[in-house]
Amino acid sequence: MDYDPAHAMSRGGSMRQSISRSVSRASRNLEDIFSPSARRTKSTNEDEEALKWAAIEKLPTYSRLRTSLMPALGEDDIYGNQILNKEVDVTKLDGEERARFIDVVFKVAEQDNERILTKLRNRIDRVGITLPTVEVRYDHLTVKADCYTGDRSLPSLTNTVRNMGESLLGLVGIHLAKKAQLTILKDVSGIVKPSRMTLLLGPPSSGKTTLLLALAGKLDKSLDISGEVTYNGYRLNEFVPIKTSAYISQNDLHVGIMTVKETLDFSARCQGVGTRYDLLNELARREKDAGIFPEADVDLFMKASAAQGVKSSLITDYTLKVSIFQH
Repeated sequence: MDYDPAHAMSRGGSMRQSISRSVSRASRNLEDIFSPSARRTKSTNEDEEALKWAAIEKLPTYSRLRTSLMPALGEDDIYGNQILNKEVDVTKLDGEERARFIDVVFKVAEQDNERILTKLRNRIDRVGITLPTVEVRYDHLTVKADCYTGDRSLPSLTNTVRNMGESLLGLVGIHLAKKAQLTILKDVSGIVKPSRMTLLLGPPSSGKTTLLLALAGKLDKSLDISGEVTYNGYRLNEFVPIKTSAYISQNDLHVGIMTVKETLDFSARCQGVGTRYDLLNELARREKDAGIFPEADVDLFMKASAAQGVKSSLITDYTLKVSIFQH
């Protein structure tokens, strides 16, 4: 093939022009980033956000716990260096705003979930709030049950009627059928420490459910129970375990015409917000006294989680996001 100097020179010139254009474009981008105007814009945005937090802190307590800052996430500023925050009422967030907030805060559920929980804990620790903990102990716990044997143990209609009749006769001291005593738990002791996850393993019919019911204070009164279960040193007759613990059965009933999201929202409204509102109230008071401005995403998440009377909770969207990732 013949060598054409003119063609080589034209091709080299086009390459030099392309390289020069790329270098000039990159230099302009660097100038935009490090220019005084960019620094002034960042400083201005920070000052504006500080003024917004200061205005929120001047609100009455009821309004302050319902007002937060939410990133104005449009298509143009999701990937921008500066994202302006807008003032919102956490009780009036619509479905699109909640979904967008969850998608942005929890882009990678495994990493961002740990990040937001760490931020929540750091915010609480920063003002010196100590969260209460509960230690559950069970000492020499034994559970026995009187059960029918043979054909009487079958769940038939005849046996049910006979059992009901004999139960009535048992109230006046007449016992007709003979029963055998079955030991479900025998001299079991242990500790469930706070801030830890405990895994309970065992073969079928080994007493796992009975142990969990005993710890939750939900064992049947007809069982023969000995031993002691304590919460922070208090016995079950001195402590109300239903306010601290809950046993979740493997089987649950739901309304068939409700979606998964509606079911979770309904469950959340029935459970209420618990102590989250009181914690947020104390947290906001201490931050105001110390002159601390919280991070917008953490504040919005905590206030929306503690909002009372909300039909659709941010916790539901968060639960669905994490559940989809896990499955």
